[in-house]
Amino acid sequence: MSDNLTLSSWHMTRAQYLWAVLGLLVAGGSLIMARGNIRDVFTAEPDFVLGLSLSISTIFFTKAFSRSGIASAVHHIHEPRDPNVAAALDAAVDQRLHAMGLHENVALLSRDIAVAGRRINEFYDLQAMEPRFHATAPLLRVALTDLDDALAIVSRVAERIGTTEINQVYHIPDAMKSHLNDALRDVREASARRHESYESLRAQIAGAAVDDLWGVFAVLTSDTLKAQRDLESLASRTIQTVPADRIAVLQGYLAASLLRLETVTELIRERGLAEPHTLQIVGQDLLRAQVKLTRALQLGTGGEPAGEQPAGGEPTAEQGSPEP
Repeated sequence: MSDNLTLSSWHMTRAQYLWAVLGLLVAGGSLIMARGNIRDVFTAEPDFVLGLSLSISTIFFTKAFSRSGIASAVHHIHEPRDPNVAAALDAAVDQRLHAMGLHENVALLSRDIAVAGRRINEFYDLQAMEPRFHATAPLLRVALTDLDDALAIVSRVAERIGTTEINQVYHIPDAMKSHLNDALRDVREASARRHESYESLRAQIAGAAVDDLWGVFAVLTSDTLKAQRDLESLASRTIQTVPADRIAVLQGYLAASLLRLETVTELIRERGLAEPHTLQIVGQDLLRAQVKLTRALQLGTGGEPAGEQPAGGEPTAEQGSPEP
């Protein structure tokens, strides 16, 4: 590597070759002019003739082999630059990035990560109706958080290099995060108590659980798990939707969960089953989460966008409205 760098330092530009040729021409011309009476010239004015010729050739050779132009360019690059120099360098870098296809690939990466997140959310929504889905749901929620983080990193890279065709992401204001984390703890507790309630009820009923009670219980499970997923996404560093919009969807999930809980309680009483005490805890936790989400929404300003909105792109909401 060092040998190549040493050899490359002797490469000459066209301008340097021109100066070298001019130096040789002057030196050669001086010898040609003095070939007939060189001794007489040296005898009469040796210092003047030779000094002048050698001085001119020295100037040309110096211009030919000097690196002052390159040194000056390097100096302009590394030292505080003139705006024109900075603009020219930025333009050259941008052209190189376009030639490498970096902008296009960053935009494609952003799109693919967002699409992967939507696909996992769709699968999560389909599986959320299963009463025992809580056993595997945490893995999917971790994957969704990782995808949100990856999209945030891509958005930061795109912002640095000037890529605009990416999915927009939002940072959660610090004023909202404490209330969101508190609400998340309540929803996690509600979800855990829901699981215990399911096992308690299931132990009281023989045969397949296919009646109205289990149907409503499955919807309660779905709403609670979706609320937990969305809150975990909100409590992360970035999300793909406006925080206020996501909180509005969350409030819908919690309100729907409370309605399902009332229906479940009524059906349990109609069938003469023993009501698990954990169901009351589920309702209390969900009500507390509602209050904290309202406070977070009052403190938030909709989030600070990071990156640019994709031109002609659709919103990157990862889930729809809660079931009626």
